[in-house]
Amino acid sequence: MDFVWKYLSLLGKDLAFFALGFFVFYLGKKFKDWLEPKKLDEELVRSDNSALALSLSGFYLGIIIIFITVVSDPGSVNDLKGDLIQVGAYSLLGVLLLLLSQKINDGLILIRIDAEEEIYEKKNLAVGTVLFGGTIASSFFIAAALNGNISSKVFPNGIGLGLPPLVERTLEGMILSVLFFAIGQVAIVLFSFYYKLWIPYNLKEELEGKQNLAAGTAFAGALIAIGILLTRALFKEFTSFSQTSILLLMDLVIAFIVVPVLHYFADWVILPGSTLKQEIHNDQNFGAGLLEAVVLIAFSSIIFFAV
Repeated sequence: MDFVWKYLSLLGKDLAFFALGFFVFYLGKKFKDWLEPKKLDEELVRSDNSALALSLSGFYLGIIIIFITVVSDPGSVNDLKGDLIQVGAYSLLGVLLLLLSQKINDGLILIRIDAEEEIYEKKNLAVGTVLFGGTIASSFFIAAALNGNISSKVFPNGIGLGLPPLVERTLEGMILSVLFFAIGQVAIVLFSFYYKLWIPYNLKEELEGKQNLAAGTAFAGALIAIGILLTRALFKEFTSFSQTSILLLMDLVIAFIVVPVLHYFADWVILPGSTLKQEIHNDQNFGAGLLEAVVLIAFSSIIFFAV
């Protein structure tokens, strides 16, 4: 019967983390409600704003991605209280970073597009899809930055604040996470500028002027792909901050090469009788945009796990 008691003991721990996850999600929702210009419940229920629902779905899913990643490696050993403190602190930091990344994405990834107007006034699904993809991409990178217990390698003697060991270790990890988040966010923004240079149509016109859902879906897929590729360096064995930063830069260069190659691969293999420019730009074929997004995400995932 020992296995029964062991199962019940683990179940109690699981329920504690489930309750913590629910609390983090609830706080994330409240933070989002406070920051938005209109009441979300009214927009979703009375106005049936699907564009807003898409954007919010990315944020809510991003919270869960961050929490699951953090809870998979809480850092302590056989110390439920310490694990709950660290997971809670890292997860709340992740929520705040995700909110910050959304503001950055709105202003820089969708540069010269008023995301607030497109979502709330025009209910633009194309822009909502891009915001969904950008938030998921950022959540992947934030989760990777928060994952693991590497602070002892960067701060072998601590940071000298005289705090309790658990608090100081958690604070050290949060400092490193913010630094890696900043690097990753800059990389995602740079990629968005690069993407607009080689796609065979004007992305701003497609998203804002034509509300082209196919173009928005393809761009969202590219953003998620870059988010996957950029997390590779952070899941490798950590040696030093400088080495990980160099690996991040190398992964960004790889992404700059791989994503256009996959774009043209999808053009050649998935749509042999037409072109993505024809299907996305001229025909606004949502299916073509979705297929391109799937190809980008799928092969980026292969690179993440296999290379």
